[in-house]
This record gives sequence, C-alpha cells and structure tokens, in this order.
Amino acid sequence: MYLIDSFVHIPIITAAVLLAVLFALLVVIRYRNTAKASFVLYIALGILFAGSIYMLRSSRSVYLVIAMLAAELLVLPYFIILTFGFPRKREKKEKPETHVEAERDSLATISYEKRFDANEDFAAKAAELFSLDNSLSQFLDYFNAKLTEATKADGCVILLSDEFDNFLTVRSMTGSFPPPYRLPDTLPHKPVRVEANFRYMQFQLSDTIFGETASSGEAVLIKDAPRDPRIYQNGPEDFLACGSYICVPIRIQGRTVGVSALSRAPKKEGFSEIDFERAKTLTDAAASALRSLLSFLDYSEKRSLTEEGNTAAKFQKKLIPEKIPEMLGVSLGVWSVQNENVCGDYYDIVPVKKDRTLFVMADVVGKGMNSFSVMVMIRTMLRMIAATPQSPAAILKWINRGLCAETAIEDHFASIALIDYNPLTRKTQLSTSGINPVLVYKAKTDEVSQLSKQNEPLGVEKTSVFEDITVQLQSGDILVSCTDGLLESLSESGVQYSAARLMQVIKTNHELSGADIAERVKADVQLHSGTAQQYDDQSLLIIKIR
Repeated sequence: MYLIDSFVHIPIITAAVLLAVLFALLVVIRYRNTAKASFVLYIALGILFAGSIYMLRSSRSVYLVIAMLAAELLVLPYFIILTFGFPRKREKKEKPETHVEAERDSLATISYEKRFDANEDFAAKAAELFSLDNSLSQFLDYFNAKLTEATKADGCVILLSDEFDNFLTVRSMTGSFPPPYRLPDTLPHKPVRVEANFRYMQFQLSDTIFGETASSGEAVLIKDAPRDPRIYQNGPEDFLACGSYICVPIRIQGRTVGVSALSRAPKKEGFSEIDFERAKTLTDAAASALRSLLSFLDYSEKRSLTEEGNTAAKFQKKLIPEKIPEMLGVSLGVWSVQNENVCGDYYDIVPVKKDRTLFVMADVVGKGMNSFSVMVMIRTMLRMIAATPQSPAAILKWINRGLCAETAIEDHFASIALIDYNPLTRKTQLSTSGINPVLVYKAKTDEVSQLSKQNEPLGVEKTSVFEDITVQLQSGDILVSCTDGLLESLSESGVQYSAARLMQVIKTNHELSGADIAERVKADVQLHSGTAQQYDDQSLLIIKIR
C-alpha cells in the first residue's frame, strides 16, 4: 500500500520540480532580457486550465497533475532555447505616447545622411544646368518632381518672388492643385481656365496662404483645408475641392525668395508630420543649390541685357510716336520713363479715320530683345486690324491668338489697355488684358473711378475672352491709363505710389490740359519716390475731353 502511495506522489513531485525549474528559467530570461512572453506560454496555461476543469468535474487531482506535467513538458524546450540564446537590447520604459508623438519620433528616418544626399543631389543638378538657356525652369521642375515623389502629393507648385519682393508668381506647376485663393468671379470654372489663372497669377505677400508663408518665413501644414480659414473653398466642382496643403518658404541667407507648396486630394488622408518634415528638408536643400544658380543667372542676364539692349534700344525708339498728334476736341498728355536699355512699356496713338482713334498702353513681360520682339508683333498686328470695324475686345482677341501661336519667344505675354475713341460723338469703347488700368474722371460728379477689370494677359491662353466697356464722355471728362510700374513706384520707406494717389492728383488738377496733368502726375511720382531706386518702367496716358 505504501508503495502504491509513493507511485501516486511521483507525478506531483515531478510536476513541482519542473515548476521550480521553469521559475528559475523565467528569472534568467527576465534578467538577460532575451525575449518577451510567447504564445507557447498561453498554450501551456490553456492546458493547465483544462486540467483544472477536469479535476473539478471528477474530483480527481490526477487530471490537474497530468495537465501540469504536459504544460511543463511543452514549454521546457522553449525556455531552454531562450535561456541560452542571444540577448536583446533592453527597451526603455516610457510613458505611453500619443499618436502625434509617435509619428514625430519616426521622423528620425530623415537622417543627416539623407539631408546631405539631398544637398549633394540638388547641387549636382544645378551645376549640370548652368549652361542651358532655361536652366532655372528645368531646376525648378526637377525640384518639383522630387517634392512630389517624397511626399506622395497630388500637386506641387514652386513660386518665386520678383526681384523687389513685391509678389510671388508660379514658376513650376504639376499635378492637381486646387487654388486655395478666391478665383475671379468672371473666370469660368473649367480646369484649363483655372490652371491658366493660377499659373499667371501674382500673389501679394499679404494675401493667400502663399503670401503669408513668404511674409512670416514659417512653414505651414494644413491637414484639413475646409476647416482652415486661410484656405478659400471655390467649389462646388470636385476639381476645386481643397484637401490638405503644405507650404514651405524658400530661404536664401535669411531672405525668403519663394515658396514650395504641395496639395493632396480631400478624399485621401491629409499630409502627415513626416511628409511635412520631408518637404522642409528638400526645400532647404534645393534653396542651397538655387542660390548659386540665381547668382549665375543674374550675372548672365545683366550682361546679356546690356549687350542686346544697346542694339535694340535704337530700334525701339521708332516704335513710340515722336510727337503727340493734334486731335480735335481732345487734349493729350503722355510720358514714359525707361528703366534701363529696352523697356517693357509701349504706347501708341493710331488715328484710323475721322470717327476712330485708337490709344494703346502696353506693358510687355521682360526686357531686351525678347520684349522688343513682342512689341513689334503687337504693334504690327494692331495696325493691321485697326482699319477694320472690330471692337477693342475683338482686336485683343485676334492679337492674343497670334501671340499664343508664337513658340520661338519664351515669354510672349503683355498687358494692354486698348481705347477706341470717337471724336465726333465722344463715345468710347475700351478693353483691357492683364493689369493695365483705365481710369475715368467725370466732370459732372467730380469723381474718379476705375473702368477696367484685371484679367488674363495676352499670350496666356488662346481661348481667353475680353470684354468691351462702353462709356459716353462729356466735356471736361478725363481718361487715364498707365502701367503697373507707375502705380508700384516705391518711396524711400518702401511704400507704393498706388492708384488712389494717382486718382487724387487727377482730381485735383482736372482743370488743366492733358499735357499739364501728365506733368503734375510725373512730378508727384518723383516726389513720392525721392531718391529710392526704381526697378520698373513707368508710363502714363492722359486723354482729356475739351
């Protein structure tokens, strides 16, 4: 009997010994930190649980003992392997991280080596493009492609500021980028027209998310555009729906020279912190290479303009009327201040017949031979069409198609104010393209107002539509047109002249002749500018009805 009882206790003793061994192995595993708890332990616990159930149902402890023995035999090989395996690094005990904190921690993937590689990549690309005519455009397109790829963006635009930091213009654009600014009310909501408006829009540094980014010098991540007041929702078309945006200032030696911007469709997940960090890293790398490229292009452009400007200036003088023609019932005043060599401003007075005289005020993009070539094209086409009964809007439409068909000239864009005046009836029709304004002073009300509206320049899109504006003038009324160089003349403190100040000078001197009014405006612009250097051409046309 004693022998039988001994045999009964053998499984229990064996199970106890094995449990002690397992405990010892667990202590070693914990001390060496070789692994975490495995699913094997859970299986063993399951076996023990099943044995406990059977023991309770049958009141026989042998089931629990057998279950314990089976569980121990199951985990024994696993513990032996872990005990003599290779140690793992001990993980730091930290407080639970939020989703954002975990995401930021993963930004370590953008390592110093990757930043260095990006700098080296952009520097090599800039050096490769130095000798090409369109090196800046190619570099920005390359930068654009790298940004889009790194952030998986749906669209990307690169904007650069003008040389006086007054506004930003798009220099590279790819993919789908819903405009985050308010579109003109007269612009049709068609993808081609919206994209054309975006490409040739000038963004003031105080307006839109682009201008705010450039002014502040701080990068911006907008994960949900519909909830952000800085983003304007044009809608309701799907292609205008705004989703997520990233805007990063392009800074060179502490000065913001542009903005890189990315967009992602609203149906996709918004940009993450990782995307934001990558965009900033690539933008900083591109800015370093862009500095050298811009310096080289600036030197090359100045040298080229000086050489070709001296030649072209001789021919340009022949395009501008040497004398102002005498006109019955009209007093004219006009002047133009050329900044350097060949200017981009061009004006003309074309007496067609007794009941029609055309006045032209144009501002052509660029300088040198490029702008001179565009001036010649505009002047030639306009004078060919002038004798036809076409309205100013129709004439601009024809000229626009001619410029859009021109592929030999890189920048063939121009802002034009075209005024058709009938000396017999004093009825006037006018149409404008671009930003050249047309103002009118009404003697009856003693008020000055703007007749024209800003729209697309000539040469942007062949389907552009221009509008005729009709006004009946009376004795003492004054029509005024000028280029943006006059309105944006800077004072010594950096303040622009403005259309409001021009209107006030016109109103104050409305009783003078057209020539005298023009001289008063010129004197006021000079008074405003003082000794400040001006970087754009300035032109003015005064038409006063006697």
